[in-house]
Amino acid sequence: MAELRGVVQKARHREIGNWLARRAGRPLAVYGTWLAVRLGVSANQVTFAALVVGLGGAAAVASGGRLGFVLGAALGHLAFWLDHVDGQVARWRRTASLDGVYYDYMMHHVVNMALGFALGFGLAVRTGRVEWAAAGFAIALGWTVLSLHNDCRYKAFIQRLKSATESYRVDGGSGGRPSPAPGWPRRGLGVASYPAYKACEPHVVLLSLTGAALLALVSPWAWEWLWRVYVVGMALGAPLLGAARIQRAVTRRATETEFQAWFQPLNRASIEPALGSRVSQDPLDIALEEVV
Repeated sequence: MAELRGVVQKARHREIGNWLARRAGRPLAVYGTWLAVRLGVSANQVTFAALVVGLGGAAAVASGGRLGFVLGAALGHLAFWLDHVDGQVARWRRTASLDGVYYDYMMHHVVNMALGFALGFGLAVRTGRVEWAAAGFAIALGWTVLSLHNDCRYKAFIQRLKSATESYRVDGGSGGRPSPAPGWPRRGLGVASYPAYKACEPHVVLLSLTGAALLALVSPWAWEWLWRVYVVGMALGAPLLGAARIQRAVTRRATETEFQAWFQPLNRASIEPALGSRVSQDPLDIALEEVV
């Protein structure tokens, strides 16, 4: 296990990321990685398992029953755990690739959207009122927009890089950011919008469902009341937050600003002197310098 941890767990796996991932997902995933390695399971197969379990959890919530809701929350935690196992398996087998990253992100979007709709559809099944299904659609739409916010921005980055006539160097690598992520604002609209955005993040949603599931075991009426309040709040809030994030990104030119922070044009004049000093060298000497 010590050898496994040394390979599959990143150096700052308990410092970077959300609380649930730092405290539970990553540390506990190593046991699933140990089992997957011995069973010969690939990273993509683990990602597929996370997708199936996540959709199963959404279907359980959509059933509208109390035990189905509890099962849905439990399957959500299992999917979250598997979502950390797949990356560790890829690192151990040295099969990490952009294809695996793409598959992982796609799984996140599908499960996130399905769970959002299931929260409303489950109440529609339970109460017989179709309006709750519409609320579930609103939640799924809002969460999807919030999730795609970064994906669309990075797609714009790729378009610029592919069509550019100059080369760029990357200044924000190693999984970091070009500037520290802003924290909770102390004044203004951000005082309320910041926790609202946080409430829509998948790990916070999972913790919220876990709390509601525990309440379902001890007080069914309070659980159903809380479920309704949560769906109404998310159906109203998530689409508004998604629209606000789009509006803010466009009016503040956030995509252009972040691109300029990440990617810096290569200054040909600054590298030509270094190249010129090596023109007279023997090609074998230059090759040896590169090796050293």
